[in-house]
Amino acid sequence: GSRFEPLTQVSLADLTGDLMRVGGTKNHTPEQLNYILEQKASAIETSIDTALGSASFTSLSYDLDKVFPLFAEVLQSPVFNEQQLDLQKTKLKGAIARRNDNPGQIANREFSKLIYGENSPYARTVEYKNLNNISREDLIDFYSQYVRPENIILGIVGDFEPIKMKSLIEQKFGNWQVKT
Repeated sequence: GSRFEPLTQVSLADLTGDLMRVGGTKNHTPEQLNYILEQKASAIETSIDTALGSASFTSLSYDLDKVFPLFAEVLQSPVFNEQQLDLQKTKLKGAIARRNDNPGQIANREFSKLIYGENSPYARTVEYKNLNNISREDLIDFYSQYVRPENIILGIVGDFEPIKMKSLIEQKFGNWQVKT
């Protein structure tokens, strides 16, 4: 989670989590992923917050053979597309510009700083300078360090055949190797 990002790069974890999915993979551009998932009425979502990251997929059971490999791809081979990174940074900059529009958000933000301390990972606030300190390579490094097969718990829920699912998991995740 963001507890492990440097103080000068607040939002690195958030951007890494978002771009794992929206930044495309080695085999599929962001547009291709969106198109396939839309055609299958499916979804793949990734995120990283303060303490953990999560990834999920939803699909109809008869689309599992198409969607599950995409899910594995998103987890194992994201490319962190530079254009998508710029777009996500722009969105965060817009959120920074509007963050004082809601008194409740101001109170929550400032309360966290009082309780945890301004530099605590639980109270950090993203600033424009933080976003300017984050590059595509930083996302790749954060991903490489923390998104690893030994750090993942995989749970599958739904209408599927257990033997087929076990085979798919072994096929798509069994040889996952990370670069050290």
